This record gives sequence, C-alpha cells and structure tokens, in this order.
Amino acid sequence: MNRTALLQETSAWTDTVDLALCLFIYGVCNDCQFGYLSGSDFVNFMNLKPTSRPVTVRPKENLRVCYMVFSVSQTIRPRERGKLWAEEFLQRCGISKSYYDKHRNDVCAQGTTRENREYRKSIDSAIENARRLNRTP
Repeated sequence: MNRTALLQETSAWTDTVDLALCLFIYGVCNDCQFGYLSGSDFVNFMNLKPTSRPVTVRPKENLRVCYMVFSVSQTIRPRERGKLWAEEFLQRCGISKSYYDKHRNDVCAQGTTRENREYRKSIDSAIENARRLNRTP
C-alpha cells in the first residue's frame, strides 16, 4: 500500500487535524481563502474526508493557502504524517508541490503586504488558540 493510500485509509477513521484547530482555521479561512463551507464540511475537508460539495480555493489565494497548510502540517504528529497530509491537502486544492515548496513562507517575507502580515498573524493565533484550548483540563 502506498503512503497516500495509507493516509487516506487512516483518515477515514481518525482526524489528522485537531477539531479545535479546524474550527479556529475555519474562522480565518472560510469564505476567504476557500469558497463558503459549513463548519462540519470544513472539518471534513481539513481531515481529507468527503464533503457535501466540492471545495474551491478562491482566486489569488494559493499563497495564503500554502502558508496555512505549512503551519497546520507543523502541528501534526508524527511529522511524516504532517508531510503526507500537506501533500494530499494541496492536491485537493489544485496546488502543485513545487509551487508550495517555493511559496509556503512568502507571507512571512520582508516587504510582504499588510494584508498578508495580518493573515499570517491570524493563522498563527488560530494555532496558538487551539494549543491553549487543548492544554486545559
């Protein structure tokens, strides 16, 4: 069984991306980087599960999606699973691995737009909020 098939099989019965993180990312990205989705569809989308309708990346949002994918993939353990998740997620978004490898940190680059800096802060905050929420007993 190849690695992608293994990830798909595993994702059928377990969530790869934490629910809290999905919901915080949903607050940042839904109807902005992606076409509008219900919360449950967004959670399924983030976890590589079927959604009730196709998910589309909005025009000119590939750069931001790459940063989100990179940031989320860093939260997934083991790391290899995070890399596999990123590859499969990008494929579903129609973003090539070479584009991702080249641009995933562009929103962090010096001279980036104010909008990109704000987006990066929103994604970073979403990840931190999910971490904090998961630490509470």
